[in-house]
Order: sequence, then structure tokens, then C-alpha cells
Amino acid sequence: MQSELDDFIRYVRVERRLAELTCSAYERDVGACLRFLRGEGVSAWGAVRAPDLRRFLAAEAERRPAPSSQARAVASLKGFFRFCLENEYIERDPALVLRTPKKREALPDVLTMGELERLLATTARHELWERHFPGKQERDRLLLALMAYGGLRRSELLGLEWDDVDLAGRLVRVRKAKGGRQRTIPIHPALAPLFAEYYATRVPLSAQAVFVGVQGKPLKETQFSQLFRHYVEASGVNERKHVTPHTLRHVFASELLRAGANLRQIQELLGHKHLDSTQRYTRVNAHELRGAIKRLRLVG
Repeated sequence: MQSELDDFIRYVRVERRLAELTCSAYERDVGACLRFLRGEGVSAWGAVRAPDLRRFLAAEAERRPAPSSQARAVASLKGFFRFCLENEYIERDPALVLRTPKKREALPDVLTMGELERLLATTARHELWERHFPGKQERDRLLLALMAYGGLRRSELLGLEWDDVDLAGRLVRVRKAKGGRQRTIPIHPALAPLFAEYYATRVPLSAQAVFVGVQGKPLKETQFSQLFRHYVEASGVNERKHVTPHTLRHVFASELLRAGANLRQIQELLGHKHLDSTQRYTRVNAHELRGAIKRLRLVG
């Protein structure tokens, strides 16, 4: 059973070129199902039936009750068993009858421009860190600003190389994008000096990766997560909002919408595969408009 799972993960990672986080989630979900089935005495994928999968999902729902986690587990199983059927590892698809739980559509928190400035200004506070090295302040400010003014995902940001940055043409090419969907993003005027200041601390270049750590090696996800949380907490922008790296993408999308960009343009700049993913930002702005109307003071 493990060999079929290994084939599936190789397929989604190499052939479908899905994001690494998505591949890891698939591997985690289907691996958990494999362990559950073995505990139930099932020794082959061909022997799995829909009730087996429902029992597994019920057990998972107790352990991870979030609707998003349950929906992802169902999606993982559906994708895996469809792969097994297409490759003739099984004769029938037991996951075909599974229903995906509906996720509650929560509107994402968006920082105001004032909150964003507070967050960016925090990178200049040297007392926040015990260890310092040349270029850290410039690196961290560009790192945060590039998500808010360029809409890059965390993985895209960490995969960026200097060859992808065209300062003369004011363009950034996102090659290591989610789902392999490469795109080119104009560099916001606010980013140009930040790129130049950080680049000056890196000359002569010892690595092609734009964002590197103290030893000159590409910045890792764990390092990025640590510094991001540190700046968010120090700036206080998370007092009433749930702030994640994705929150800065929301800032980018919302500001584009306010500036008059249409949904197709925003979809292209964010690298969304489906327009539905982009349309949620219209709901964010509608939510803000309702709040503004409630704050109106009537006279007379």
C-alpha cells in the first residue's frame, strides 16, 4: 500500500507540479488513512470501501474538527483514489461517493495602510534581535514589503532569485509559482529603493537567492515564519486581527481593487488559477462598505 502512496506523491510533485505544502498535505492525509486502514485490518487499497473511508474521516474530525481540515482530507482521498483507478491499482473508486464538507467562508483580515506602515517600521528596531548582521534590516523590510506591494506568496518569495528581478524594467518574474503558473509583476515604486538598498548590502553576490540568512544560504520557511511572527507581535498589528503572511497578499489585492483594477487583472497579478479565489476580495470590500455605512451619522 505504501508503494501506491509513494507513486501518487511523486505524481503530484513532479508531473502536476503542485505546491510543496499541498503535496505535504496530501501525503499527511493519505498516510493517516493508510495507518487507520491497517489498524482496521485492511491490507490492500483494492479492498477499501466507502464505509472504511467514512470511519476514517469521522476519526479525523474528532482529532481535527476545523471544516477546512476535513475538506482537505476528503480532497486528498478523492485525488488519491482517482489516481489509483486511472493507474489500475484498484477496480472501483471508494472515494467517489464522499461529500466535501462545506467550509464557512470567513472574510480575511486586511491591514490598513497605517498598520502596514507600523509593521514595516518595526524592521528598523534593532533591540528586537540579539544577533545582527549587515543587510538584515534591509532584507526584512523588503521581505515584508514585497508581499504587500507585490502580492507574492511565502514560497514564491523564498524562491526568488536575482535573475528574476529586473530593476531597470521595474519587473519581477515569479518562476517558482504555485501550480507552475509563472507570472510577471510590475515593481511598485515603493519597492524600487528597497531593492536597491538591499542589493547594495549583498554586493558582491555570493548566492543567487534574493533572500538569504546570516551564512549566505537561502532563507528557510522556518526562519521566515520566526521573523514574521516576531515583527507582527512587536508592531501590535495582531491585537484585533489574525495576521499571517497571507494577510499581506490580502492588502495587495484589496488596494488593487480600490485603485480600480478589475478582477481579471488582480487574478493575473496574484497568480490565482480560478477567478473564484479572486472574487472573495470583492466581498471584503463590500464588508468594509457596510461598516462605513453603519458609521454614518445622521443629522436632523
